[in-house]
Amino acid sequence: MAADESPARIEELARRVRWFDRNRHAVAIVIGTLAGVAAIVAYPRVFGPDWPLFHARLLAIVTALVVGFAVLIGLAGALAVWEVEHDRLLRDRGLPRAILRRK
Repeated sequence: MAADESPARIEELARRVRWFDRNRHAVAIVIGTLAGVAAIVAYPRVFGPDWPLFHARLLAIVTALVVGFAVLIGLAGALAVWEVEHDRLLRDRGLPRAILRRK
C-alpha cells in the first residue's frame, strides 16, 4: 500500500500531532466525565432499588476513571502512529541502490 507522501499530507499529520499533543488530556477528561455522568444516571436504574445508591455512584466514578484512562491510552497510541508516519514521510530518503560485486 503506497502512502500519500505529498507535502499536504505531511503538514496535515504535523497539525494533527500538535493538536492531539496539546489536547489529549482534555479530550480524555471530557469523555471520562461524560461516561461518569451517564453511569451515575444509568447505574441506579440498572441495579434496582435494592442496590445502595452510594455504591452505584462510587461504581460510576470508577467507571469514569477507567474510561478516561482507556481513552488517554487510545489517543496516545494514535498519536504515536501519526508521529511515526510523519517522521517517516519527513525523513525517509530511501535506501541506496544495491550493487552486486563479484570477487
